[in-house]
Amino acid sequence: MNNLQWRAIIPSGPRYNSSMPPPSPVTALLIGAGQRGADIYGRYARTHPDQIRFVAVAEPDPARRARFATQHHIPPEHQFETWEPLLALPQLADAAFVCTQDEQHTAPALAAMRAGYHVLLEKPMATTAEECIQLVQTSEETGRQLHISHVLRYTPHFVKLREIIQSGALGQVINVDHRENVAWWHMAHSYVRGNWRNRAQSSPMILAKCCHDLDILPWLLDAECESLSSVGGLLHYRAENAPEGAPARCLDGCPVADTCPYYAPFIYIDLLPLWRAIAETGSGIPKLAAQTQTRAPEMVRFLSRFAPDLRLISDYRGWPISVVAHDPTPENLRAALQTGPYGRCVYHCDNDVVDHQVVAMQFSGGQSVTLTMHGHSHFEGRTTRIQGSRAEVQSFFGTGGSWIEVREHRSGKRTRYDTSANLKEGHGGGDQGLMAGFVNSLREGGESARTTARQALKSHLMAFAAEAARVEGKVVRIE
Repeated sequence: MNNLQWRAIIPSGPRYNSSMPPPSPVTALLIGAGQRGADIYGRYARTHPDQIRFVAVAEPDPARRARFATQHHIPPEHQFETWEPLLALPQLADAAFVCTQDEQHTAPALAAMRAGYHVLLEKPMATTAEECIQLVQTSEETGRQLHISHVLRYTPHFVKLREIIQSGALGQVINVDHRENVAWWHMAHSYVRGNWRNRAQSSPMILAKCCHDLDILPWLLDAECESLSSVGGLLHYRAENAPEGAPARCLDGCPVADTCPYYAPFIYIDLLPLWRAIAETGSGIPKLAAQTQTRAPEMVRFLSRFAPDLRLISDYRGWPISVVAHDPTPENLRAALQTGPYGRCVYHCDNDVVDHQVVAMQFSGGQSVTLTMHGHSHFEGRTTRIQGSRAEVQSFFGTGGSWIEVREHRSGKRTRYDTSANLKEGHGGGDQGLMAGFVNSLREGGESARTTARQALKSHLMAFAAEAARVEGKVVRIE
């Protein structure tokens, strides 16, 4: 099935009777104009002005705030350094997007709901179980919708995987082995050098990275987790594993600059790990273009003059380099690596989150389920293997492409589905689907919501339970 056919699965926009005038766009505030807020949700608003329009922004970084305000034609009186004065005004819009750092989610989200706004909140909801519960209770008390950005529910890949399971094609589901394979360079970027490196400053990695997975597993199986245990720790990204003579920063004369895979310019300026990931996991033109970029970037740059889609690679300015520098030119990136957090040696950071963890779960249907998360994968992707009484399914959900294969026990027949989304659609199409679903839900009073705040809460409580089980070495029952 091709991408156009797959897009029919995900809501492409609000539904209305064609004989009636189209509804006005949903209006929204943005609190936190970083990578998710400005680059994902902001871009969606610019390309779908009939669906959503941002009318105010709160962002402490003046450059980010000014850029977002310019892109969305926000007047000076609706631009704020912090969210407090913005939410103190009479209600300006229908919704508020809260895209601050994890530990800063709770206060603005609570204030926004109490001020009358529906809220789309970045994951994780909060960094403590108590705050997660408070957010859900406030949503229910105020009657305001609270959506958590669990984008996997909106991807063609996981929609199809759920359809296969729920159709009964596998028979009785016995065992699920789900792996969150975080690429080594992504691990270094986000969980060693980046914002999610330290539990005290953010949250446990099993929450920050895998609340998506802990949300999708019960949804796929239509069952609840009853108990779990967990093991794991931080094994590699430690000072004792540093190469001899490695300085605190990569650009301070590292003696292994030519061989270390974590050398910052190799990851952020050459971008070879990203292109290799797309080349190895993608298909079609994106795969070919990424392969060519790794060998002859000049050719891709030349061909992009005639094939605008190739500019996605030749003029790439997205994640992760958009996090390193506001204007990620090679010159600006190198300057940022000389002084900023992403130029640090991965063995000399203040990271303490795990680089590997396994969660073993018992589900209400009797299924045994394991979730493996680790930060040493050759390429990024989620792999799922499900054993049933009549068939098994294997699947891959990655940066460059996705697929599902069903293997029937009796006949030996194999059926393969291409669930790849357009590379421009983040998270395998999940970002687009989440935004369209959020707009639809607000217009329809929550009737079309694919997930609720209380369902999202369950995944977060599972993550807190998994971390407690790992640290304390115990089995935790999920009440």
